[in-house]
Amino acid sequence: MAESDFTCNWLCTGDEVFPAMLTAIDAAKKSVCLEIYVYQDSPLGIRFREALVRACQRGVGVRVLVDAVGSYSLPGMFWDSLRSAGGEIRQFNPVTLKRLIIRNHRKLLVCDGRVAFAGGFNIAPEYEGDGVNSGWCDVGLKIEGELVAQLALSFDEMFARAEFRHKRFTLLRKSRAKKVVALPKQQLLLSGPGRGRNPFKRALHRI
Repeated sequence: MAESDFTCNWLCTGDEVFPAMLTAIDAAKKSVCLEIYVYQDSPLGIRFREALVRACQRGVGVRVLVDAVGSYSLPGMFWDSLRSAGGEIRQFNPVTLKRLIIRNHRKLLVCDGRVAFAGGFNIAPEYEGDGVNSGWCDVGLKIEGELVAQLALSFDEMFARAEFRHKRFTLLRKSRAKKVVALPKQQLLLSGPGRGRNPFKRALHRI
C-alpha cells in the first residue's frame, strides 16, 4: 500500500462489523483506542471488554471513551478488570457536572494507528445480527491507510477534553472536533460534540 493510499470497506451489519473489530483488537501490538456513545453491559459488551483486557495483558496501551449519558446504564464496576490490567477509561462530559446537552455520539475504534472502524454501530445487543432477521442495518467502515492517523489524532483530542475541566465560556466556542482535514487525494470530514457547523452538512450543500 503506497503511503498516500488507503482502503475502505463497508460493513453494514453487526455480524460483519463486530467480529472484524474484535479481530483488530486481538491483533493490536501497540495501541487500541475505542470511542463509543452507547456501551451496554451485555454479552457483546463483555466480549469487547475481554478483548481489551487481553490487549492490555500483551502490553498494548488501551484507552476507552464512552459518553456519560449514552452509556449511563453501565454498572460502576464494569471496567474494573480493564483498569486492573492497565487500561484507561473516561466518560465524556460526566453527568455529575450537570451539562446534559453536549454529548459525544461518535463511534470509533483505532488499532495501532493503522486500522480504524467508524460508523453508526454502538456496542449494544440491538446492533447484533444480519440486519434483516435481527439487529439494525447500519453503516460502518473499516479504514486502512493514512486517514487512520488523522482519526487517531481526533480520538486523542476527544479523550483529552472528555472530563470538561475548563471554564464555562470555552463550551460556547466553536468545537475543534468539527473540521475538514485535507489530504493529497482525499478529504476527511470530522464531526463531534459542541457548537459549529457540521462539515457533512456543508459538503452535502455543495453537491
